[in-house]
Amino acid sequence: MNNISVKLLLCVLLCSNVAFAAVTDTAYRAMKDSNSFKNKLKAYSSGLSTIESNFVQKKYMSIFIEPVNSQGYFCFKNGLMIRWEYNSPFQYLIIINNGRMFIKDENRKNSYDLTASESFQKLNTILGNILQGDVLNDKNDFSCSYFENDLNYKLVLAPKSKDIKVFFKEIVLYFGKDLFSVSRVTLNEVSGDKTDIWFNDRKINIDIPDEKFIIK
Repeated sequence: MNNISVKLLLCVLLCSNVAFAAVTDTAYRAMKDSNSFKNKLKAYSSGLSTIESNFVQKKYMSIFIEPVNSQGYFCFKNGLMIRWEYNSPFQYLIIINNGRMFIKDENRKNSYDLTASESFQKLNTILGNILQGDVLNDKNDFSCSYFENDLNYKLVLAPKSKDIKVFFKEIVLYFGKDLFSVSRVTLNEVSGDKTDIWFNDRKINIDIPDEKFIIK
């Protein structure tokens, strides 16, 4: 994964930040039946067509005493189109559509061809798998540990691919047991920095117009 690919991955996954209520990790225990969970995840992923959600995130960096906070809007369609929009405290928009990534920062617009290299294609695949929760097939990229409490499932992904482990110590995914989709993502970086993203007001398999995935 080249330097541009890494920057794009970090841009998509690490840019937004804000605190939101969540169950503490201390309540988690080893999952009793990981096979049952895998079957549920497979069924959920195969039936998933769209996701729409607000998100809030908190970014902890060693260079700052206080975390950096922001919030925004996210939607996903047919495993191919993604809109990641930051509304506060700044405006920043990322769209992935038809093999291209578009970034709008104030009045500046840039685009990248995700099909131009193997690194970009891998980036797109990893991102889509994380957002769908369909990461258990990435045996060459991650090893997985399973945990749960009364409200949530928790997957701890340890990177195996050298392209990923250079930057991330682990990626943690949380699934609500009431609405079986990714409700929270925690990114623990090798540097010691950490990013928490919470998805709230999630809507699954609703109609999302294609216009949402066009930068104007």
